Amino acid sequence: MNKSNEVIKDFLANPQNTDQLWESNALVEIDWRDYDEDVVKYFNQAIGNMISVRMENNKKPYGNDIILIYKDKSLRIPYQEKMDRDTTIKSINEVIKDDFSIRLFVDSAQDDTLAFCILPNEQWEMLEKEFGKNELNRYFIKVTPKIKMFDLQYDVVEYSRLKKVNPGASFFTIVSYLEIEKREKNLTEQRHKREIELKVYLQQKKEISSEKEKFISEYGLKLPETKSV
Repeated sequence: MNKSNEVIKDFLANPQNTDQLWESNALVEIDWRDYDEDVVKYFNQAIGNMISVRMENNKKPYGNDIILIYKDKSLRIPYQEKMDRDTTIKSINEVIKDDFSIRLFVDSAQDDTLAFCILPNEQWEMLEKEFGKNELNRYFIKVTPKIKMFDLQYDVVEYSRLKKVNPGASFFTIVSYLEIEKREKNLTEQRHKREIELKVYLQQKKEISSEKEKFISEYGLKLPETKSV
């Protein structure tokens, strides 16, 4: 784990040199076709096999449920109609979050295979102090409960609009922000159609606004100026 930390540190000091990072064992590479049991195994190996796994028959089409056990925590991966990589990775991150954090290496985000780094929380904090929060987040984006990775879709026009004022921001950073905006627009549409109550709308609107502000701060994003009519 310390070796991974040093590799990431060397990369952040010289981001143009990605070869050493790609050739190291610091990255956990996940293909969208990987079995979810294997995804768990890859991340588990990266932290020294500290997660126990139990399979449980649920009589659902996708097969057995995966239950993750870490220290005194137990978490059933909450799949819906089928297994998916996003849910698996976010669940692993959730069960180990007191000690470790998974981050996506953003340079891998335009491929079928995504690369992740997993480090103890204190090592991520040390890297953040040394290189700055925005610089760290620029290359290694946090895996959060609402992030989209393999399921990512985006509006090309909106992407271009944001990229124009954030030329140094990564593809994945911009698209992740657009996902938050998309959820905000969907919420407004739901309210206009009277599908949700005003109280619920206002609460969720407040939560999304707070999420947007935090994301802009952590990733140093600029928003295009709104043209006055």
